[in-house]
Amino acid sequence: MPRRPRRPCLTAETGRSLTLDSGPDAFDVLGGEGPPLFLGLGPEPAALSLWFPAAATGAEFVEWPETEASLGPDFTSAIPRNFQRLTPDELTPERFRTRRVLAFRQNMRLAPSFWGPILARRGLAFLAPPPARPVVWLPGDEHGLLLRELEAAFAAQGLTARRVPGDPAALPGLLREERPLLFFSVNFRGLDAHGEAFHLLDQAGVRVAAWCVDNPFHVVSAIKARFWTRLRLFVTDRWFMEPLRRLGAERVEHLPLALDPAFAAPGPLPKRLGPLAGRLLFVGRSAFPDRAGFFAGARVPGDILAEARDLLAAGKRPDFGWWAGRLGIAALWPGNEARRAGLGADESGRIWRSLCLGRAPELTIIGDDGWRGLLPGADLRPPVDYYGGLAAAYREAACCLNVTNMVLPSGLTQRHFDVWGAGGFLLSDANPGLDIFPADLTRPVTFQRAEGIPELFKRFADDSPEKRDLARAWRTELLTRHTYGHRVAQVLAAADLERPRP
Repeated sequence: MPRRPRRPCLTAETGRSLTLDSGPDAFDVLGGEGPPLFLGLGPEPAALSLWFPAAATGAEFVEWPETEASLGPDFTSAIPRNFQRLTPDELTPERFRTRRVLAFRQNMRLAPSFWGPILARRGLAFLAPPPARPVVWLPGDEHGLLLRELEAAFAAQGLTARRVPGDPAALPGLLREERPLLFFSVNFRGLDAHGEAFHLLDQAGVRVAAWCVDNPFHVVSAIKARFWTRLRLFVTDRWFMEPLRRLGAERVEHLPLALDPAFAAPGPLPKRLGPLAGRLLFVGRSAFPDRAGFFAGARVPGDILAEARDLLAAGKRPDFGWWAGRLGIAALWPGNEARRAGLGADESGRIWRSLCLGRAPELTIIGDDGWRGLLPGADLRPPVDYYGGLAAAYREAACCLNVTNMVLPSGLTQRHFDVWGAGGFLLSDANPGLDIFPADLTRPVTFQRAEGIPELFKRFADDSPEKRDLARAWRTELLTRHTYGHRVAQVLAAADLERPRP
């Protein structure tokens, strides 16, 4: 009768349970020639010489101490006597190049902070990256969020900004050709769930930073290891700084969105939009892409949603933080519990947006067909390319309307910068994040309740000295303190990178 494989259950580094696989297929052969070197022994070390005959005459190994402690003395006594134990410090490039390396496949799920640097050093033993150059890698493609703005801003700081594939598997080949000073990821693009990409870059001497433009806990809900706590982490919404620090984030800074002065370049209004003079313009999607898929499995109780609706009607903000507390979510990471709070906050945002748009006079919406079901009879115009006509639409409208989603408790939108930069005039809900601007700029153009929108629009619909002065002051403030150039300078300072000399 065939022997039943031993499959013990251990507690992984993140606190989650993991049942260990067994058998030769539980190991990855990473290549190399020479005696076997095991990175992790799996749950049945006595069987390794049967599965890998070359180990019968001896092998070297490294094991995560917690694995050995959890499996107990029976595990330790089953390690073949002719196996030589090594410490991680003994895993030199020369040793990696002269051994046949076999890695227990579940290592990175079990203890990524232990095995990640080891696997990275093994990869670098065959790469030999060139000396660092004044280059920033921006993972993503032509559709990547904010990459165009970041490229220009880093270039203005004397660095070459280069887009690289968002697939982490491309990194070894890229490092063979070039070693950048900084790997700057937007929303963790280019970083894998268990941190192999991070550890490879870190071991190669590349500083790694991530800018969470969206809700950070939505982003890290897909991350299965604690490597993210070691990143130079930036958030557009300062509310998240303290919760992230409580989870172990070592370096977190507030980095709001900003103005790209090039966005305001002159250009005609696309003819297909039709006239916008005298209109209150709202630009946006009816829902974010793949909303249903992202929140699949998440539910919020109807009575709490009704409570949120009442708060919104009263001018309160049942945002992500409110929902996390109201739902009693004890841990925002690891796992997907944060998405339940996110769903509630997004529902709050949808209700708030409906209340505001329902009250908005002379309203024109530029957006997708989903608005037809949400606001029947609305003046809906087709979507316009962000870089090809949106600035002209902002300039042409009498005023633009911003209604902030509750997923970011105090996060600003790109409209808070673009409308003023393009020469338009913005009316916005009183988002707490607006306090990065002077109160004498924000107070006149914000509303607390949806009922305040008609009067506010009436005040600024027509041209007036007050309107012109406010628009001029806003543009001066943004150009002086809130461009992507300012944000990139903050990133370089936080990453301990000096601006290259000309």
